[in-house]
Amino acid sequence: MGPELAAALRRITLFNALPSTLLDELGRPCGVRRVCKGELLFSEGDPADFLPLLLSGRVKLARSGPDGREQLLHLVQGPASFAEAAVFGLGVFPATATVVEGGMLATLNRPALVDLLRHRPEVAPALLASMSLWLRRLTDLVEGLALHTVEERVAAYLSSAFVRFASAPLPGAEIRLQEPERLIAALCGTAPEVLSRTFRSLANDGVVRVHVPVARMLDPGALAALAGSG
Repeated sequence: MGPELAAALRRITLFNALPSTLLDELGRPCGVRRVCKGELLFSEGDPADFLPLLLSGRVKLARSGPDGREQLLHLVQGPASFAEAAVFGLGVFPATATVVEGGMLATLNRPALVDLLRHRPEVAPALLASMSLWLRRLTDLVEGLALHTVEERVAAYLSSAFVRFASAPLPGAEIRLQEPERLIAALCGTAPEVLSRTFRSLANDGVVRVHVPVARMLDPGALAALAGSG
């Protein structure tokens, strides 16, 4: 395994505490390739015969209902691993993974990973910790959809974006949102037209003004209060 791959794997939470010798052993069977925006990595119901390791870029994980509506489960930002539970559970991917920002993807086939766990059991705690993190994310998603309004969820998204991208989220501060409007709607568990109405409502209430991709802070306290609820 080259030093670049080793460094990339080290940045993934699943592997960052592993000793270098074990990381080298883990990386040997990995295949690495470039992935492009719009590329389908796997579909819901496909055999989970590999563990995806996103070294860079972003991947959307979503499920589709009988009526064709899509529910976004998570937006994976590299470097990160995902789908561990599928690989070690029923053996099928429970969601569809689509690249929304090109990058690099490493894959570790299931037999190689199972073999590694068999003779290097110290990998197991890291794997369990990663799976627990995904369970927490899904729990938070269910709670957000069930217990909070669309306005609260949108406020939480915008508040998080200001924390990440504004040097100081004061009145008048502006940021550029990283996701297109349709993806923001999916992240907030709503439809694009509802998101547009929510943006107008937040602007009318003097909280924040959004013209995607630009968001302008109007009242940090009001946004924080809504975000705290959502």
